[in-house]
Amino acid sequence: MPGASGGELAGFGSRLGGYLLDSLLYGLLFLPFLVAGIVLIAMGLEDCVSFDDEIICAGREKPGLIAAGVIAMVVGFVVIVVVYLRALATTGQTWGRKLVGIRVVDASTRGAPGWGKAIGRQLFAGFISANVLYLGYLWMIWDGQNQTWHDKVASTLVVKDPGQ
Repeated sequence: MPGASGGELAGFGSRLGGYLLDSLLYGLLFLPFLVAGIVLIAMGLEDCVSFDDEIICAGREKPGLIAAGVIAMVVGFVVIVVVYLRALATTGQTWGRKLVGIRVVDASTRGAPGWGKAIGRQLFAGFISANVLYLGYLWMIWDGQNQTWHDKVASTLVVKDPGQ
């Protein structure tokens, strides 16, 4: 199965590198939304004080600013999710994967995984693979196709990008 039009299977190091770069780069994209949200929430609570784990605002809190701060962070999160999933679904390459020269492909067609597989893969990765002592991610070390649990569930492979 390796080779053909889908490229050689990617190893643990390149996959980890892509994951770490994605975390950094998409985190940097989220940073302006986070800063804006924190500033707005802080402005909404500027006249508040904390006593014994209780915040007391004496009726001067500004719920509109607090809500705007929360909305800014939620919008930022949604933007990150859409940008990430769009890249994964349409090309198989997120920013980090592109930098390390790997891509996620459909195991049967060797093309981009598509929206359904991309969403399912990421949900399974976040809720199952990462929450069982990261065993779902480490599984690729022992697997003959270098597949993680979320790769198996979504029928995807991670391959070296033949264009790099």
